[in-house]
Amino acid sequence: MKLVTGIDQLETPSLFAASRRRIILHAAVYGAFVRSRPHREGLETALTRPGFERLDIIVLEPNNPAPWVRAFLDSLRFGISTHATDDEVSLSHRFMTELATRHPDKVRLHPARRLPCLPIIIADDTIIFGQYAHANVHAPQGFWGMINADVRTLLQWTAKGKPPPHAASEEIAAFRLVNECARAMCACRAFSPTPYQQLDHRECPADTP
Repeated sequence: MKLVTGIDQLETPSLFAASRRRIILHAAVYGAFVRSRPHREGLETALTRPGFERLDIIVLEPNNPAPWVRAFLDSLRFGISTHATDDEVSLSHRFMTELATRHPDKVRLHPARRLPCLPIIIADDTIIFGQYAHANVHAPQGFWGMINADVRTLLQWTAKGKPPPHAASEEIAAFRLVNECARAMCACRAFSPTPYQQLDHRECPADTP
């Protein structure tokens, strides 16, 4: 496992660009991606690569009335006004919806229905994870871990609900991160890139390879 201070050290745009199979984003609000040309280009590179299968994005929708949303946003944007935070959510959701519109066969959006416990990025068999905190320093500047794991197998374990008895401790720990993403995707419906008031909801199994 690699542990760094600051997510910039993990070069996520390059990780996206090099992905050949699947990316899963579980960070709820993606304004930082919208403002980062390398991140945008990295995602586009993956999505336009022949053979790339799927980009799953767990995203917070604007005006979500769930009771956990405001406290969660406060932890993400400490010291920023409610109006500015809501603008950030709208910017994030709009960008991801537009991305799904350009790549309807490869991008699946999953509205956040449960309180996210930690930010997770999965690119093929690389898993990156951080932590949320009610702190004056935002998550990108915190500690971030990176591990390599057989994500396809871990997603298959999700269908069974738990790792097999023979799983090693490292595999169980990695499964916990992948399972967090899978459960977030199963908690809702993936939707087509239309205005969310007119969504055509459909099942999108989270455990498919």
